[in-house]
Amino acid sequence: MPRIIGCAVATPQGSLDATIHALRAAHGQPGELAGELIGLLHALSLEALAGLRPDLVVLATTKGDCDRWCTALLAEGGGLEGGPAWLARQLGERLAAPAFAVSSACASSPLAVGVAARWLLAGRAQRVLVVGGDRSGAFVRDGFSALRAIDPVGCRPFDADRVGLRLGEAAAALLLARDDDAGSGPFLQGWGASMDANHLTGPSRDGAGLALACTRALERASSGPPALIIAHGTGTRYNDDSESLAYARACPGVPLTALKGLIGHSLGACGLVELAIAQEFHRRGRCAGVVGLTRQGCAGAVEVLPPGSHDLAPGAILSANAGFGGLNGAVVIGDRPAPARAVARHECTTVVEIMPDCWMRRRAGGSPERTPWSEPGDGGALPRLGAREVTGSADASWGRMDLACRALVALGHLLGPLPRECALVLCSESGCAATDRLYELERRAGHADPQRFAYTLPSTPIGETSIRLKLQGPGLVLLGADEQQARQVAEDLLADCPAVVLAWVEADRPPHRAYAELWQVR
Repeated sequence: MPRIIGCAVATPQGSLDATIHALRAAHGQPGELAGELIGLLHALSLEALAGLRPDLVVLATTKGDCDRWCTALLAEGGGLEGGPAWLARQLGERLAAPAFAVSSACASSPLAVGVAARWLLAGRAQRVLVVGGDRSGAFVRDGFSALRAIDPVGCRPFDADRVGLRLGEAAAALLLARDDDAGSGPFLQGWGASMDANHLTGPSRDGAGLALACTRALERASSGPPALIIAHGTGTRYNDDSESLAYARACPGVPLTALKGLIGHSLGACGLVELAIAQEFHRRGRCAGVVGLTRQGCAGAVEVLPPGSHDLAPGAILSANAGFGGLNGAVVIGDRPAPARAVARHECTTVVEIMPDCWMRRRAGGSPERTPWSEPGDGGALPRLGAREVTGSADASWGRMDLACRALVALGHLLGPLPRECALVLCSESGCAATDRLYELERRAGHADPQRFAYTLPSTPIGETSIRLKLQGPGLVLLGADEQQARQVAEDLLADCPAVVLAWVEADRPPHRAYAELWQVR
């Protein structure tokens, strides 16, 4: 079972120790991190490694270095510099290790940690470094402002008067190692993930999706109820209500805290920062309450710790995150290892490819099927993929989706029917580059479109597909992973899921591609 044997954190308050001191004192404000993002992540990586070498680097991020990404997209030739795949590759080169990025919106970190843990359990590596970082910039700030999700006073998680989130930059690096490696840090006992299959920008109101992710993590951990929950706690009205209901269902009576009142919302990096702080809480036997909480007010019957320092009972800690698209992830750390699960026997049962002029499907043991599109793509581009051709009926909401979303939904329909607990893994280099380019042009003209902003996440195709096909397994995007790495991630998920859809979609630039495989437990 993996252990955490190295850790480094950077927040506007400083290092890990300085951040914990500020949390306990309930004093400080979210802010931006100084310096170039790749340089900061490299420095944190070296600190966490402490002279060791990783066998794999997994970057947890939503947008990567967003300002750099936007500049590259709008430049002549439209490069991908600054994006998640580029950032992961740069980090891997500096650390002399293979690397790729995991993006599941604001749940990216627990999903990345789960990928790393399964990689270690499969025996492919002795040490895996997980790094989390995002540079938000005006692109993200204007988008959340357009959604009216920003609290001008500050983030107040689980407070009765909360009205929104506060963005802030933070970064972290965690070194995970197999238990037979040197180190005495806490065990990563459990991890779980789910998709709400409910709404693109809002959580399920009853918290069922996040509760499912937490339950899966706790079941794997096999350690009983945790001593503490570190909640996602964005401070938005619906998120905190949904979360509180999820925790009341998954682990009733367990006290919870949240860290974004001091640190702010650091997008895909937030969960890794929170997990790093969780392992330090666990080591010290004390935790910090919720900065910004004056009067608790949330839908679920939970105990929210007030600002200040609190004794921590012995036991595990559950850390959970939720993101746009209804993507959820949770991890559990504790003192003892949990039993490992073997990957079940599995096989690829169906392959589907969308080509400019037709789709092709081949089921195991069968002959290929081909059907032409009525609106083919030009010059090698993907076809238009209209709702009636993909689903067989008109769909008033179909036009809001970009081509990457329509392609993944079409692949899912062609592979179906899919079991409800099926996982979705989407691989790409460019991700949502086409939508990002349009949104950034509009934003610079003073028109940040909140509807288009929801499609500027690489994981939005996962969210749309889960909603339309009612899938509730794990959902993640791999950016910059090669085909072997992608199939290994999919294979590892079959220890927890009855089926995995593994898809490759490139809708923005040649070579255009939309291809998927359905892997199922025998």
